[in-house]
Amino acid sequence: MCKPSPPRSAVPATASAKSQVKDRNARIDPIVCALHTVMFGLLFHVGTIWSIENCVHDNRFTNESTGAISSQTTTLSSSPCSIPFVLLSHEYWVYLQHANVLLNPHLQHLDRQYGIALLKNNHHWAIAGTLASYWCRESVGMFLTLPYLHQTHIDGLGKDEASYSFSTTQYLILYSLIYHTLKSRGVRSDAMRRYSNGFGIMRLVIDRFYFDSLGEFGVTSLRLFLQGFDTFIHFRIVRDLMILLIQSEWGSSTSAELLFSSSNIVSSIHLLFVVWVVHAALNQLLRCSTASAIVHCWHFLAKNSSRDAQSQSYAVGGKLEDCNQLRPTKQHYQKKEQGGIVSSSRSENMSHQFIASSSEVNATGESDEKYVVRQLLDCERVPTNLRGRQGSASAYVDKAVRIETGVVILASFFMFGLGEVPLRILSDRSSSFGIREFVIMKLSRLRQDASELFSILLFSWLFLGALHGSGAFLLRIRSPSRGNDKPHRDGNRKQTLVNAIDMTITIAMGTKSLAPTSEVWPVCALIAIKSFLQTTRNTTPRLFRISIQVFELVAKLFLLRTTIRSSSNDSPFMLLSSILSFMWLIWVICHPISTPCEIMEEYNAADAVFLGHPADLSDSWALWLLPYSLKERWRPPFWAILLWPFHYIVGIYVCRYRRRIFGDEASFFCCDDVYYGKTRIQNWVSAHFARHFFTHPGQVKENIEAAARHAESIGVKVLCLGALNKAESINGGGVGIAKALGPNRRLSIIHGNHLTAAVIVAQIKQIFSNKTARFFLTGASSKVGWAVAQALKGFGYQVLCHSTDRARRQLFEKNGFSSASTLIEGSAYSNYWIVGKYDRAVAREIPQNAIAVVFSVPHPLSSRNDVRVIEAGTLHMDLDRLDRPRLFVNKLKEYEIFACHAASVVAHNRLRTGKFARIDEVGPVDINEMNSWLLEAQMLGFRVPQSEPVQCHAYSQSRRSPVIIVGAGPAGLCTASGLRRKLIPHLVLEEETNTDVFGSWHVLSRIGANVTTQKCWCSLSGYAMSDEDFPHVFISPDEYQHYLKLYANRFSINIQRGVRVISVKKGAESSRWIVQVKESGSEKLKELSAPSVIIATGKHRTARANIGDDVTSKLQAHKIPFTHSTEMNSHKWKLAFQAAKKGTLCIVGFGNSAADLISIVLQNCGDENKMSTMPMIHIAARTVPPVFPQSKSILRVDSFGYIVRRMPAFLQEFVVKLLWRGIPSSRLCDSAFPSYLKRWHKIKGRIPVIDKGFLASGFQSGHLKGHGPILDVTENGVLFNDHSHMLDSPAVKIDMIILATGYREDCIVDSEDRPNGLFRLGFGNDFLPLRSISEEAEVIVEEVVKYYEH
Repeated sequence: MCKPSPPRSAVPATASAKSQVKDRNARIDPIVCALHTVMFGLLFHVGTIWSIENCVHDNRFTNESTGAISSQTTTLSSSPCSIPFVLLSHEYWVYLQHANVLLNPHLQHLDRQYGIALLKNNHHWAIAGTLASYWCRESVGMFLTLPYLHQTHIDGLGKDEASYSFSTTQYLILYSLIYHTLKSRGVRSDAMRRYSNGFGIMRLVIDRFYFDSLGEFGVTSLRLFLQGFDTFIHFRIVRDLMILLIQSEWGSSTSAELLFSSSNIVSSIHLLFVVWVVHAALNQLLRCSTASAIVHCWHFLAKNSSRDAQSQSYAVGGKLEDCNQLRPTKQHYQKKEQGGIVSSSRSENMSHQFIASSSEVNATGESDEKYVVRQLLDCERVPTNLRGRQGSASAYVDKAVRIETGVVILASFFMFGLGEVPLRILSDRSSSFGIREFVIMKLSRLRQDASELFSILLFSWLFLGALHGSGAFLLRIRSPSRGNDKPHRDGNRKQTLVNAIDMTITIAMGTKSLAPTSEVWPVCALIAIKSFLQTTRNTTPRLFRISIQVFELVAKLFLLRTTIRSSSNDSPFMLLSSILSFMWLIWVICHPISTPCEIMEEYNAADAVFLGHPADLSDSWALWLLPYSLKERWRPPFWAILLWPFHYIVGIYVCRYRRRIFGDEASFFCCDDVYYGKTRIQNWVSAHFARHFFTHPGQVKENIEAAARHAESIGVKVLCLGALNKAESINGGGVGIAKALGPNRRLSIIHGNHLTAAVIVAQIKQIFSNKTARFFLTGASSKVGWAVAQALKGFGYQVLCHSTDRARRQLFEKNGFSSASTLIEGSAYSNYWIVGKYDRAVAREIPQNAIAVVFSVPHPLSSRNDVRVIEAGTLHMDLDRLDRPRLFVNKLKEYEIFACHAASVVAHNRLRTGKFARIDEVGPVDINEMNSWLLEAQMLGFRVPQSEPVQCHAYSQSRRSPVIIVGAGPAGLCTASGLRRKLIPHLVLEEETNTDVFGSWHVLSRIGANVTTQKCWCSLSGYAMSDEDFPHVFISPDEYQHYLKLYANRFSINIQRGVRVISVKKGAESSRWIVQVKESGSEKLKELSAPSVIIATGKHRTARANIGDDVTSKLQAHKIPFTHSTEMNSHKWKLAFQAAKKGTLCIVGFGNSAADLISIVLQNCGDENKMSTMPMIHIAARTVPPVFPQSKSILRVDSFGYIVRRMPAFLQEFVVKLLWRGIPSSRLCDSAFPSYLKRWHKIKGRIPVIDKGFLASGFQSGHLKGHGPILDVTENGVLFNDHSHMLDSPAVKIDMIILATGYREDCIVDSEDRPNGLFRLGFGNDFLPLRSISEEAEVIVEEVVKYYEH
């Protein structure tokens, strides 16, 4: 292709310009360029002819083209071959042009300079018109060659049963048709926008080839490949047509040697080449192209358009602008790169300006500065108000694009749909006449056989219906919708009538063609489904309706293909399809309804746009399944979770690549367009999801700015940012967008936070009328959160503001607010939460049965059914003010609207009434302006949702006594949380006054004991330990106490401390149990009545210190210090370490407490190599329990214990004893004690000793020594019963004894009375005691509920 060159008649404006012209012309000789062009042309021509001749000699067409040639030789030989020869001449000319553009640098330079000259004068539509006309001509030419290149297979078939298949060249032609159509559409889009992005067609066609970077090299390689491949396709067409014509001239039996030596076709091609090469040489010599006529035509069209408008102007965005404004200013040309472009002077005559500027560039010949094309096609070069269409010139470009698109649709429809080539009548082998005679013959046969008339009518309707459906889908032809247009009853009736006729004809064709087979049933099923969808059009998802339409199109194509194949070659269907195709193509070209690309600026833009974004990846179905019922809030379909890989890929595409490929208008999806009163509002959904704000924040920022640029370019008045699109980290609440668009923008940018904050405060005041209510506010540092906090404080409410940032907390405190760094503090502060930030930890930490006012989107409390969630930040709109039902409401109900969305209507109303010229609401919220936004919104029909005022919970108003729980350890708290969830009033009595103490875990912490099980088995029901608060697998007693405190705050458990329970007695019928208590600091007994009492003091309440009848007295007599493990302190630990270093420490008992003591002592005894004696600990035991390692490879003893505890008792005994005997370390620990000692014969749920890494190794190394029980204490030491004969045991010197004898069961009541409501919890035995406590507590809670209800 050779693009036009400008004329040479202009004279440079200054003397310096003339000198530059002479210098540069000295380096470029037009004669040399012309000679080079001739050499390039000769090379192409000779190489092409030689390649075709070799192909014939090598018989390369035997399998691909011989069938087609032999089938068409008769027809072509008897006709003048005018059409194929004209097509060959045209294709060869185009082929030479393509080859010259691809490989001739002189022509590339000439075309580029011409394009630069047009761009300097903002003649983008001239470029688009020139390119579109060239590509349209090529597309039509290639389309007309299709019927001459198909293959015919007649082996084993009769003459009338021949089948057709497509050659490789025909598939390549279809690809080229699509390729040229996409290019034409792209260049039209660039002309519409007056700029071209990195992959814009106008930039790729005009720009130079660069190899500066890997990306530039890739783009250049792609351009060269596409151009080269397109040239190759034209070579294939020329080759096939030439051989076809030569063989039709000499006959298919002629030898290959005679084909090229005596053919008139080859001689004609040589002559055509001579004409072309003279034309190409003159282009270089005269620096002028024959295509300049197209540009002059464009000027003529532009002048006519201007004359019709009564002024020389351009139609831009529905307005007429002075054409002089289209010329760029000097600042646009003066770029920072060296050698910037200098603007030419203005002139009153625009055509004269164009010619002068073009001549100046081409006279210099070398003004091809680097990246000049990119500067001229920059998006900021042409002002926004000067973009758009340009009268008749744009209309003719649209015609060219329509022709190309129609040709592509016809080729695809015939080849893929019908299995035929289009316009086969041109090469029908059964015809021995010309086309005119052939048509007359077919029509005469139709008059003779009138029975075919019915079949022809059915075929015509079905054919046009399928073709129209394909065209409407690809061209997207539809009536442009205006915001205030309502559906007409007459139009609906006509559409229903057409659908009924279409269904009837489809059934008739299906019955006629498929009646003998069962294939007719899918067609009937399709008709039934489509009939049902016609009655549910407003509620059936658009995606489903499109699927049915696609299936309907496939069914029609199937019927047409079956009809054509079952008919003979003498049937009129071939002629009829060609005529109908031509008629349809004419209709497409002349159709009055514009496509979306052609109506870009035809209608006024929306007044207000709300720019939101989907939250989850699965929310993409909310866009694809439109429309759907808005009676309830939209939820993702259950099967969407199975498609998460598909959602992930879609998310990456729409966020990162969709805008780059299709431009700014592809950065969002327009999902709703309605009029609310006098305001036209649209709902745009950004092409990114919530996760992309953290994974691709840069792409998100670019998408938002692209949507804002598009809104500015089409004339939107108000752009409202929703959800994270106004995040501070992305654009500072809209400040970044305002800066990106510049100070001269017309678009008002708002975040809607004034109205949102006002609505939230109004709802809180309506729900919490009592000013003594205290609130815990998350997201207090946001614009809305801070405004809500300040407003509530002004109304007398107390607010605790949460932030993890220290500086923000200092700001809160400076302004008179209390601050919290963790959500745990909020749990202890109040049951009334205001959630303004999406944080999953909120669902875990918010107290049981709390009340949450939520304005974060989405809210994080969907999993907490016990929490009353009041969604603030939304309004109810007046549906009567809508001109049509809404289609998309951001997953809300049809009458709900986000307050920030409604703020866009308020902002437009202020603009419309003339109060403001432009509104920029992008900064902090002014609490003094909040009320004005709310009042104006209410005047426009928006209402604040009414919610039920907060009242005391039912259990707080109950006159019945609460259930009493004795003990605030894990058992008591777990039971209290269960009662809290059941709304049963309860009271936990705890003797300990320290609010940080829960149960006996503080004692275990003091003695250094460890929790032997993983944290996953220590969590109580309803609140699991999080990895954020407890990052390690195992926890310490201090950490578990912290967890119990969190647990108590989480469920708002009512704990009364400093109360000691003396007794529990049976009471009267009205109060079943009487609990006698004594409060701290008082000797008076009080009585509390309760319907049920739960004793949850646990087994670790009273230490067992007795080690024998007179052993204690003997130890005191010989002054050997002894203490219980629960009494250990720093001084006693020091004595224990000293005794162990000397080998004189004895631990009585061998349970898990003893194992913890052994671990602590051995770890603190220091380096044994520096001590004179090896540290040793003597262990005295009455019975020997099994010892298991805490972990073995990936197996953990507590996880295995969870499985064992589910087994029957006999199987538990068997498995434990099997492991006891099978694990080497367990056998070693067992053998370290005297063999006569008793071993555990019955496990009965008791916990084995867990070796944390010191027991087995200690026994093996001699640090630990196992003994029997203490027998006696003498002056020489302590006697252990190590043998069956008691007198054989030697005395062992002992300096200190630690009693690890455990606890004795000390319960306030002797037994349970469950039928009457007295329970004991936490006194059983289990492999996982904390797990069993949670399970048993759930059972007790269910029984208490029954008693309480009765």
